[in-house]
Amino acid sequence: MPRVSVVVPAYNYGRFLQQTVDSLLDQTFEDLEVIVIDDASTDNTPEVMQRYAEHPRVRSIRRPQNKGHIAAHNEGIELARGEFIALMAADDFCLARDAVERQVAIFDAHPEVGMVYSAATLVDTQGHAFSVQRPFTADYISPGMDEFRRLLLGNYVTNSGTLVRKSAHDQLGGYDPRLPHAGDWELWLRIAAYFSIAYIAESLFAYRIHSTNMSHSTVPPRQATDENLLTIENAFAALPPSAPADIRALRPAVMRDTLYITTTSDRVLGRNRRSFEALVDVARRSPVELARPRFYVSAAKLACQSLIGFDRYVRLSRWRSGRAAVAA
Repeated sequence: MPRVSVVVPAYNYGRFLQQTVDSLLDQTFEDLEVIVIDDASTDNTPEVMQRYAEHPRVRSIRRPQNKGHIAAHNEGIELARGEFIALMAADDFCLARDAVERQVAIFDAHPEVGMVYSAATLVDTQGHAFSVQRPFTADYISPGMDEFRRLLLGNYVTNSGTLVRKSAHDQLGGYDPRLPHAGDWELWLRIAAYFSIAYIAESLFAYRIHSTNMSHSTVPPRQATDENLLTIENAFAALPPSAPADIRALRPAVMRDTLYITTTSDRVLGRNRRSFEALVDVARRSPVELARPRFYVSAAKLACQSLIGFDRYVRLSRWRSGRAAVAA
């Protein structure tokens, strides 16, 4: 039985899929299976997977009907035979050949760890790097409750490449089908409620940004916020009885902060229209926010970015951050 199973949900990403699968098969850790769930693709995905028909470490399942990526995630987890399970989007790929080897080494050395994630490099359609998502500067192994506190502020863990103990899935379940947009964040919070979390500061995986990413094209801002709020509700409901009282007391403030996650994340990615729609949604959901400074600070940042343009706003923000650092 393989020690690691990597589930690759695939829907009309045939143009990227070979790079994804090859990057997994090229890992130095060879005790690994790749499970591709073709969610009724209408492009050349079946032809791409035919190239691996005889490969002993690749399993390919083609669905007759499209059921969505969350169902594909959970089906892959059920089929996985490994001691550790990861997901890899069909448009993402491994950057480091020893990525999985390093993750498994942490699990073997620290049985209390339930999940290992890493920094990730953002790449464009052609696979060219343009940014690194590195939430922390140094490797760490964190007690679950400490990670839970940090994750309440927003999701900084990429779905692709994050490796989870199968026993954690057996205990806590898979992805919530009600959360196609925020399902990974909700799962990380549940795992952190019961297990320690490990992080590798080196960028081990590539996360591709393009026009057909789900968050770009299919999830309206209001739905995104609905899912974010449900994620926080689920997270607090999943806390074990032993969870500290001060963490439980954070719930009202965290729910209020969560209202702003969608408008902020869209703004920092230059999606001004979506950010504006999400900010209006904040006021509709909670009119009391109109009396709070945070609402107007968010509105001012969005207005400034819209007036001077995204690139100039980013340069201005970096300049101000640099001046603040020098002053400190």
